[in-house]
Amino acid sequence: MLIYGLANLDTKWTLPYALAKCLKGPFLSPILPRVFLILFTYLQPIFIGKAIRFVNGTSQTILVGNSGLPLMLFAAMLYMGMAVSAAIYQHRINRLRVMVRGALVGLIHNQCLNLPNEKSQDSSALALISSDIDSIDSVGEIIHETWARLIELATGTVLLAAQIQWFAILPFIIIFGCSRMSAYVAKHLENRQKAWNEATQVRLAATTATIEGIKSLKMMGMEDAIKSQVLHLRSNEIQMSKRLRWIVVAYNASANALGIIAPVLTLILFLSSQSDRMHADQTFPALALLAMVTHPANMVMTLIPQAISVMANFDRIQNFISQPSIQETREVSQGDSFQQFVSIQNLTVAPPAVYHPILRDVNLAMTRGEIVTCAGAVGSGKTTLAMAVLGEATGTTGSICLSSKEIAYCAQEPWLPSITIREAISGHTVDLDTEWYNTVIEACGLVPDLHSLVAGDMALIDNNGMNLSGGQKQRIALARAVYSKYRILVLDDPFSALDEAVADHIVQRLLGPRGLIRKMATTVLLVNNSNRVLVLQESRLHHQTHLQDSKAASGVLTLPANISHTQNPPKATGGFGKSRTLHLSEAEDDSSRRTGDIAIYGYYINAIGRSNALLLIACTAGFSFCSTFAQYVLKWATESPPDRLNTYMSLYAAISFTGWVATSGTAWAAQMKVAIRSGAFLHAQLLDRILKAPLSYFTGTDIGVIVNRFGQDINLVDKQLPPTLANLNTQIFKLLMQLVLLIKIRPMMTLTVPVCAICVYIIQRIYLRTSRQLRFLELESKSSLFTNFLDTANGIVTIRAFGWKDKFENENVQALDLSQKPFYLLLCLQCWLKVILDCIMTGFAVILIAFTISYRNTTAGADLGLALNLIIVANTTLLKLVQSWTALETSLGAIARLKSVQDCLPTEDSAGHTLDPGLRWPSFGNLQVNDISVGYSNSSPPTLHNVSLTVKPGQKTVLVGRTGSGKSTLMLSLLQLLGPSQGFTLIDDINVTHVCPRTVRKRGFIAVPQDGLTISTASLRFNLDPYHTSSEQEISLSLQRTGLWDKIHSIAGSAEKVGTSRKIQNLLDLPMSSFLPFSAGQLQLFALSRTLLRVWSSAPHKPIVILDEVSSSLDSETESVLIDIIRDDLRDYTVVIIAHRVAGIMGAMRPGIDAIATMKDGRLQTVSFIDSSG
Repeated sequence: MLIYGLANLDTKWTLPYALAKCLKGPFLSPILPRVFLILFTYLQPIFIGKAIRFVNGTSQTILVGNSGLPLMLFAAMLYMGMAVSAAIYQHRINRLRVMVRGALVGLIHNQCLNLPNEKSQDSSALALISSDIDSIDSVGEIIHETWARLIELATGTVLLAAQIQWFAILPFIIIFGCSRMSAYVAKHLENRQKAWNEATQVRLAATTATIEGIKSLKMMGMEDAIKSQVLHLRSNEIQMSKRLRWIVVAYNASANALGIIAPVLTLILFLSSQSDRMHADQTFPALALLAMVTHPANMVMTLIPQAISVMANFDRIQNFISQPSIQETREVSQGDSFQQFVSIQNLTVAPPAVYHPILRDVNLAMTRGEIVTCAGAVGSGKTTLAMAVLGEATGTTGSICLSSKEIAYCAQEPWLPSITIREAISGHTVDLDTEWYNTVIEACGLVPDLHSLVAGDMALIDNNGMNLSGGQKQRIALARAVYSKYRILVLDDPFSALDEAVADHIVQRLLGPRGLIRKMATTVLLVNNSNRVLVLQESRLHHQTHLQDSKAASGVLTLPANISHTQNPPKATGGFGKSRTLHLSEAEDDSSRRTGDIAIYGYYINAIGRSNALLLIACTAGFSFCSTFAQYVLKWATESPPDRLNTYMSLYAAISFTGWVATSGTAWAAQMKVAIRSGAFLHAQLLDRILKAPLSYFTGTDIGVIVNRFGQDINLVDKQLPPTLANLNTQIFKLLMQLVLLIKIRPMMTLTVPVCAICVYIIQRIYLRTSRQLRFLELESKSSLFTNFLDTANGIVTIRAFGWKDKFENENVQALDLSQKPFYLLLCLQCWLKVILDCIMTGFAVILIAFTISYRNTTAGADLGLALNLIIVANTTLLKLVQSWTALETSLGAIARLKSVQDCLPTEDSAGHTLDPGLRWPSFGNLQVNDISVGYSNSSPPTLHNVSLTVKPGQKTVLVGRTGSGKSTLMLSLLQLLGPSQGFTLIDDINVTHVCPRTVRKRGFIAVPQDGLTISTASLRFNLDPYHTSSEQEISLSLQRTGLWDKIHSIAGSAEKVGTSRKIQNLLDLPMSSFLPFSAGQLQLFALSRTLLRVWSSAPHKPIVILDEVSSSLDSETESVLIDIIRDDLRDYTVVIIAHRVAGIMGAMRPGIDAIATMKDGRLQTVSFIDSSG
């Protein structure tokens, strides 16, 4: 990070320059072995010429002699030198790759810790570490290969000119022609690469938001809608990839024309200028030198699009890390304990996108031990004031002075990382203060909950607390804030999800006269009511109120109306669900990792399509035949009389051109057929299976594991597997042809085939057994890296408030180190494989020379020239074959992981869900719950016991009870997210246990979850009307009913009223990310607008409406909106309401008709009608 800061270059080269400066030593280390590799490479044609002249010279038949032994030693030295120098070079390149990855991942994570909260939520960092960095880490190899290939090109040209004189210029004419394509690629590739990466980022952001909010999405029955949305984003991503892939295909055709056509034309023109017949000692060295000119030129042209692509990725990363960091405008005032701990003067908060300031001219002073409550209507700026104290508000003027910038913070929507409960409360503290810890969890009412767990406080928290109730999450976050012992505490509505008894216990133990916070003299800003109330009205501080009654004077707080007093904390009956253990699907044993299973290949072939597979095989077979057989035609030409030369050279040209067409077809088939179909097919299957998975899968699987499948696994399917498969096919057919020709030329070489086969089999068996495990470890270890990034993005406000940036940076280093280990070991293993194969080919070359020396009277120079050329080519072919095969095998780890999801992940759709309720269902909304018992899994004890409940059509029933009493479990059971172990549920006399759960949620219920979930990448229209059943006027009317229309309009940054249909359409089509983040109360109002649209579009059907704590973040004035909706719009609908704040909702209840049901310890205690007194 320091090096990057010192590189004061405001250009697109800033980041590459800083990286090179930081890794100067490792960057320069591959130069020397690469120079030696060039030297050994260009000794090959000299060796071939000497060998051919030796065969055509004296007729001595000795195995070892003055001329024979040096030739063998020269061969051994040449090929062993190539093997050793290539291994050292590749090892140093691999080290550089790992260092580049580590440096960039650390840089991106560091920026995540410093971005404003709204910028850190767009999942761009995930896209960068899952896609861009995988391309960038090869930057060192690209640079070193570029200068090395240019040296090879110059050296080859000099040697070629010595062999064929001025004809050496001819390849450069074709090189110049092909460079025109390079210019076109350079002009268009970067923008298209960026467009593809950005489309991937949008798709991955939507997928991540889907997985994070899967519980709410399933409750609302939005699986099909969100699936269509993500598939649409995937389709757009594929379209963006096609624009780039066409360039890649055209460029490959141009580069292959250089490598195939240039040698043919040059050789034909050179030989046509010769007066006598072709000579083997002249033709084959010239052919080898032509390859050493065209191949480096071809590689340089191939490196150009890679370099442009890498620069596009560098540009994206640089743009990300160059974003403005959050500006720290707060000051720290050091003084004694009697000074002000919080001082706010003339504070105005007016973000750029907002027409009116959220806060204006706020002044506030808080001393040590003072507790101040901020109250106001939804959207009045209460949370914004808290954010300003935390330093998170943007667009601020005025001053904020604090005694310390380390502030304990409990958010309205608590953030909990994927760690154990103890670690979450203690804040990753190494030395746990056990006595203080036990005091805190008792004060926060967590002891009974922890006792209900097998793992106790060592139970893991799943996916930001998906396995916890809302009240349990708030209590853990509150315990974390209290445990820190910080001098300033900011509590943003921390009791909204708690029932009255639990909230009262916590208030008394923390804020009461002898409460922990009182004893510590902590300064508290509480977004609620207390002994001093700040009233915000129209974005201004309206007035401050001191409560002067006797209770306030004695230190007892005047509590919110929904909190009553009790002496003892209630006993917990529910709990956190179940403690999570490591999933076998993510820690599979060796037998499950044998990706070479034929079923994996069959699954992938099915994904790419049989016709596409046959097309790819045909193209690779055609190219392999043409490229190999062309050399045999040259052998015939050297042995034929001069009058037949034109015939053979015409045949040579025709075969070479056919090979060019075939290899261009291979690139087209791999990029435009195989990649496109497999990417779309596998992503669609994965998405479908994940969305159909039961809720228990998400509460027991780390979110990073799931996101990693949509990130790295799909990235491998898109980019690595198709070319790897094409390379494997090509190398197989080429090796077969080369072996046939080699055996025909030297039949004695047949004896080496079984030996070679046995060696290769043993080597690949050892290699694959290890490489498969390392590939799985690499894929799986990245999940922890993904999880760390997600935790950082989601909890950045809390992390910065507590001053945990260094801790999370260290955790990222540990997760990165964990993911780097298998990656680096896999690279080392590949390097080992290359050395072994090079040694085998060295042995083959020495054996061939030995045979030649022994039987040179029977060996023609053409045969030896062709054989040595084939040895050189076979060396590369066998190496590429095994490398392609092993790369395919290890990359198929991604396919194996995707297949395991398809095969092993259970779905909600089972054989028992065969009942079709009919098109008119439900027509009345009659709900009957009959003696159901429900547990979170088959192995866990029931959380609900023998619950029976009847709600008549049109009746409103309020479900009440303490936190953990089973209210949420009953709701999840009604929505078929939890299956009953006994009993059944009827809706209009239809047993929903036999109906597809998704159908039940989509048609049988209209559920409104507590969090008011939105998808930031989707439009405002989609978030309100995901199935596109409402008109624009209805959408705007629903927002007006909840009071959000003017708010959304002002947040959009427009001063004029939106009235015309066109303006409404433009507003509704804006993505949610265009608006400032909604407060928790605004999100609940937004969910009510979505509910209204569902109700209006469902007529004449009567689905049952479930409202889950939809008023928990609403003030009494805004709560009247909910009452009006229940009383008017939901008058004829059956409604089940889960609530802790009952008093306000009672205004919508009808005496003698509507009912209140009380739950306790997982049982339904009482059901009574609402009486006239309320």
